[in-house]
Amino acid sequence: MTEWIVTIPTVRRGTSGTDPTHGSQTWIVQTDGQEQARRLALAAAATDDAVRHRRGAVLDTANIDIGVRADNLLGQ
Repeated sequence: MTEWIVTIPTVRRGTSGTDPTHGSQTWIVQTDGQEQARRLALAAAATDDAVRHRRGAVLDTANIDIGVRADNLLGQ
Protein backbone atom coordinates (compact mmCIF):
# COMPACT_ATOMS: atom_id res chain seq x y z
CA MET A 1 0.00 0.00 0.00
CA THR A 2 0.97 3.59 -0.58
CA GLU A 3 0.83 6.43 1.91
CA TRP A 4 -0.89 9.51 0.56
CA ILE A 5 -0.94 13.05 1.93
CA VAL A 6 -4.37 14.57 1.38
CA THR A 7 -4.83 18.28 2.08
CA ILE A 8 -8.30 19.80 2.00
CA PRO A 9 -8.47 23.62 1.97
CA THR A 10 -10.90 25.30 4.35
CA VAL A 11 -12.48 28.74 4.48
CA ARG A 12 -14.33 30.52 7.24
CA ARG A 13 -16.38 33.58 6.43
CA GLY A 14 -15.11 36.79 7.91
CA THR A 15 -17.19 38.84 10.23
CA SER A 16 -18.54 42.16 9.02
CA GLY A 17 -15.69 44.06 7.40
CA THR A 18 -13.07 41.29 7.66
CA ASP A 19 -11.66 38.94 5.07
CA PRO A 20 -12.38 35.22 5.12
CA THR A 21 -9.90 32.98 6.94
CA HIS A 22 -8.26 30.30 4.80
CA GLY A 23 -6.66 27.17 6.17
CA SER A 24 -6.49 23.45 5.55
CA GLN A 25 -6.82 20.05 7.12
CA THR A 26 -4.34 17.35 6.19
CA TRP A 27 -4.50 13.58 6.53
CA ILE A 28 -2.01 10.85 5.80
CA VAL A 29 -3.85 7.76 4.62
CA GLN A 30 -2.62 4.38 3.53
CA THR A 31 -4.38 2.85 0.54
CA ASP A 32 -3.80 1.49 -2.95
CA GLY A 33 -5.09 4.40 -4.99
CA GLN A 34 -5.44 8.16 -5.15
CA GLU A 35 -9.24 8.17 -5.40
CA GLN A 36 -9.57 5.92 -2.36
CA ALA A 37 -7.20 8.25 -0.48
CA ARG A 38 -9.52 11.14 -1.34
CA ARG A 39 -12.57 9.25 -0.08
CA LEU A 40 -10.84 8.24 3.18
CA ALA A 41 -9.75 11.83 3.86
CA LEU A 42 -13.24 13.17 3.17
CA ALA A 43 -14.67 10.59 5.57
CA ALA A 44 -12.15 11.67 8.21
CA ALA A 45 -13.06 15.32 7.58
CA ALA A 46 -16.71 14.51 8.26
CA THR A 47 -16.08 13.26 11.80
CA ASP A 48 -17.32 15.32 14.73
CA ASP A 49 -13.76 15.91 15.91
CA ALA A 50 -12.60 17.23 12.51
CA VAL A 51 -15.64 19.51 12.19
CA ARG A 52 -15.05 20.88 15.70
CA HIS A 53 -11.36 21.47 14.87
CA ARG A 54 -12.35 23.60 11.84
CA ARG A 55 -14.31 25.97 14.12
CA GLY A 56 -16.96 26.83 11.58
CA ALA A 57 -14.82 26.69 8.45
CA VAL A 58 -16.15 24.75 5.48
CA LEU A 59 -14.22 22.38 3.25
CA ASP A 60 -13.22 23.45 -0.25
CA THR A 61 -13.57 20.00 -1.81
CA ALA A 62 -13.00 21.33 -5.32
CA ASN A 63 -9.34 22.05 -4.50
CA ILE A 64 -8.17 18.94 -2.66
CA ASP A 65 -4.45 18.23 -3.06
CA ILE A 66 -3.32 14.60 -3.06
CA GLY A 67 0.27 13.48 -3.23
CA VAL A 68 2.35 10.42 -2.48
CA ARG A 69 4.22 10.67 0.82
CA ALA A 70 7.93 11.24 0.15
CA ASP A 71 9.03 8.13 2.06
CA ASN A 72 7.15 6.03 -0.52
CA LEU A 73 9.09 7.64 -3.34
CA LEU A 74 12.36 6.71 -1.66
CA GLY A 75 11.28 3.10 -1.26
CA GLN A 76 11.36 3.18 2.52
